[in-house]
Amino acid sequence: PALKRADVGFAMGIQGTDVAKQASDIILTDDNFSSIVKAMMWGRNVYDCIAKFLQFQLTANLSAGVLSVISAAAISTVPLRAVQMLWVNLVMDTLASLALATEPPTEELLNRKPYGRTKSIISPLMLRNIIGQACYQLAVMFVILYAGQHFLGVESTVEKIQHDPHAGKELSEQFTLVFNAFVLMTLFNEINSRKLHGERNVFKGIFRNPFFYGIWLFCFGAQILIVTFGGRVFSCARLNIQQWGWSILFGIVSLLWQQILLCIPPEPFGRCFSAMYRVCCPCCAKRKEKKRAEAEARRKSEVQLRRQSRKSDGDHIQFSTIGQLTSATVVTEPPPVFAKFMLRKSVDRLNSEFRVINEFRTRLEELKDKKVEEAIEYKRNSRGNLLEEQL
Repeated sequence: PALKRADVGFAMGIQGTDVAKQASDIILTDDNFSSIVKAMMWGRNVYDCIAKFLQFQLTANLSAGVLSVISAAAISTVPLRAVQMLWVNLVMDTLASLALATEPPTEELLNRKPYGRTKSIISPLMLRNIIGQACYQLAVMFVILYAGQHFLGVESTVEKIQHDPHAGKELSEQFTLVFNAFVLMTLFNEINSRKLHGERNVFKGIFRNPFFYGIWLFCFGAQILIVTFGGRVFSCARLNIQQWGWSILFGIVSLLWQQILLCIPPEPFGRCFSAMYRVCCPCCAKRKEKKRAEAEARRKSEVQLRRQSRKSDGDHIQFSTIGQLTSATVVTEPPPVFAKFMLRKSVDRLNSEFRVINEFRTRLEELKDKKVEEAIEYKRNSRGNLLEEQL
């Protein structure tokens, strides 16, 4: 019964009984309690790796989606071509997931409190980082689109499209610079995504994961080759040293922008996320609120019953005669919540006891059958030996 009522039940894999193994959630195959610490550490690490990848991917998808929609509505073309978006998706989906999912666990994961069962995987801290970094990336790309000709040394493709709609199909240094800056900001934001809980040192432990910096350097080198030698295949025009310097600077500034975002309190983002959840999915929000209210009512009733039991145990009234005791004793009907709780508790206990009895009976029958088979086999062997001796 204790294993069933526990949030997480553990059982021994070698010395544990079959009943305990069936009732438990986790089985320690080596019967070593230190394995629980390792299991907790690896479980938290897997959860954090998924959250890191979501934070990284949602930031890039939000930036690319808003840029494509606004550009298509404003200038009737999209700065990011189809082949370029394929490369961006490859960086985001495949390589970034491999880089962020291979982060090794550390003992620092055991210092934080566990997550709740119903808690959203996207925390207010993650939402702050996603919105903040997406706003920075969008601001940089729109500045390149509408003001890049003033300080980046490129011709304004946006003005050309206003006079000639077919100018957007030609190779454009301005659109290539938007693509290059977006990829580099995404790569540097991948370093920011390694931290989820407000840590300022985003480079801490980066060299313990060779997959991460190996994939990061590979993506950076591949981006240089695509922009330099991609040409018509990737719809990229060659950029000079100054334009490459600006692109790298935009990526480095995203690291500094992350330090500024850490100074913003995450509570408004959490309330905004809750409001969006209630608006976009009212049925799920109502169901969640109902479950939360039921859990709160159950918790309050249990606390009240516990207080009443403690009070009744602590009060000792002295009676001089049996008449006083009889007149003072009043049998009250238990509250319905308490009655339901005790009934459910009794049924669960009976089910567990019946299950143990059945398992014990089955085990006894198996042992009995095994002994009968051994006795029959022994008689057969003894008869065979006697026949051989007579012959």
